[in-house]
Amino acid sequence: MEKSQIWLTFGTLSLLAASAMAVDVIVLTEENFHKEVGQDKGALVEFYAPWCGHCKKLAPKYEKLGESLNKAKSVLIGKVDCDEHKSVCSKYGVQGYPTIQWFPKGSLEPKKYEGPRTAEALIEFVNREGGTFVFIAF
Repeated sequence: MEKSQIWLTFGTLSLLAASAMAVDVIVLTEENFHKEVGQDKGALVEFYAPWCGHCKKLAPKYEKLGESLNKAKSVLIGKVDCDEHKSVCSKYGVQGYPTIQWFPKGSLEPKKYEGPRTAEALIEFVNREGGTFVFIAF
């Protein structure tokens, strides 16, 4: 194997490892929902469908939110694929996509987010509900 191929392989593996370690938005499933949400931190959860146009439009903003709040240890940013995890979505009354709900620290009783679907509005909501003071860097 040539040196250039070795370095290319090494670089690719390094990028994959870094992206695997930096989880900004937690993927929630039927198996881990109650282990992650309702515990020792507040949680903002997006219930979405992969085919939903509004969900696709929100995705980069939601990722930016997760990236910005990754350092705030008191808040979890999560998402649930409702096509795959129907029971979780029906349990929390999801009827349209995306549905965004806030779960206070230690609670599985959500508060539905009704505001604009912008990164700025979402961070303001999380700061208010979660007691954080985080800004999104653009």
